[in-house]
Amino acid sequence: MFNSSSVSPQRLLAPALLVLLAACSGPDSAPGTVLSEPATAEPLATGPWRGEIEHFGHPLPFNFEVAYGDDGVLSVTYLNGPERMPVEQVVEHPDGRIELNFPSYSATLSAQHSDGRLQGEIGLARRDGVQTFGFTAEPGPTHRFFATPEPAAIDVSGRWQATISYPGLGFDQDAVAILEQNGHRVHGTFMTDVGDFRFLYGEVRGRELHLSAYDGGYTQLWFGELDDEGRLAGRFDSATYAEATWVAELNPEARLVDPASVTWLQDGVERFDFTFPDLDGQPVSLSDPRYEGKVVIVVLAGSWCPSCHDEAAFMAPFYETHRDRGLAIVNLMFEYSNDFEDVREQVEAFRDRYDIGYDMLFAGDSSRMTRGSLLPALNGIFAFPTTIFVDRRGEVRRIHTSFPGPATGLEHDNYVRELRAFVDMLLAETPDISQPRG
Repeated sequence: MFNSSSVSPQRLLAPALLVLLAACSGPDSAPGTVLSEPATAEPLATGPWRGEIEHFGHPLPFNFEVAYGDDGVLSVTYLNGPERMPVEQVVEHPDGRIELNFPSYSATLSAQHSDGRLQGEIGLARRDGVQTFGFTAEPGPTHRFFATPEPAAIDVSGRWQATISYPGLGFDQDAVAILEQNGHRVHGTFMTDVGDFRFLYGEVRGRELHLSAYDGGYTQLWFGELDDEGRLAGRFDSATYAEATWVAELNPEARLVDPASVTWLQDGVERFDFTFPDLDGQPVSLSDPRYEGKVVIVVLAGSWCPSCHDEAAFMAPFYETHRDRGLAIVNLMFEYSNDFEDVREQVEAFRDRYDIGYDMLFAGDSSRMTRGSLLPALNGIFAFPTTIFVDRRGEVRRIHTSFPGPATGLEHDNYVRELRAFVDMLLAETPDISQPRG
């Protein structure tokens, strides 16, 4: 592990990404694919692959698919239940080395292809350095945990009121698990007040629940067992939180706090405003003429944040279809460093991954110790993303903490529907020109 006080995770991974970018084969390459030079080694077997990551003393299984296009370009897609996550950059070297990279997370996978198998390590940028884990993978298997499934003795489908405990961090977190079981296979997620754990996939074996996820940027391994009182309890490991424990009880009415009640403007604040540099270093303020008379959605985000990736995947096309009606969106990027040069490549890769056409400003360090001081008009910044809706008169009309991603199913669908309706209402309003913005 590297010490982030001496060098940032993004700078540690940057040289490898620069090599990849320099190796781009040109406009004929498949989207999201980078080639170094024509490969002379044996090509990867196409179709399904299964890998195992050496993860805090436990094997973390993951699945992916390999394909070659008609032009011979290699593509790889990670599979987490219903989710299909194409790898951003794929590099196939002549000597059999393979690199699967997500520049928008500053995350890398490097492996040697030999005897039909892959062996190597993944590197995941975190605030305190780069987490590395070894892994192996082989073509053919499609199972997640067990090659020979056993009949499930339980059905975990439904909503579960849960608590996740992080001994290393010294706090507990309320959660709602949403699980769907079909035979012995299970997929779902855990939602919290600050976001969800995205797509988890696995199976039930007897009375045990096994779930995992690897999407190129994050690792998760969940284990639980149903006791005689109907409670699920077990262990949760991730590259971000290391080892944690959790317990859950089936509860169809399980809910979290209202996400519109967590963050608000401080007493006495009449106008919400800020000034931060854009990605070219030019200062931008909410009170600038470019936002005059527009509905502005201000998103507090970070390229390291998986829920922010989910929101960007929605917001980028939403903006393009509503900009002509007077919608503006501003992303305030809170990163792992207070020095933009440390994180520039990752932030720009985040922008490019989702083809973001709205303004992106660098706000500073996302650390709990510093982020609150960057926007003193708020009572605090408790989650990324946090979405602030500002009407045509410059008044804050709603602040929504977190973003329920696609893994939450109906929770995601309902929020997207409510957001669309709320923004439509704001866009339909006529600004009062007697009350200038700012």
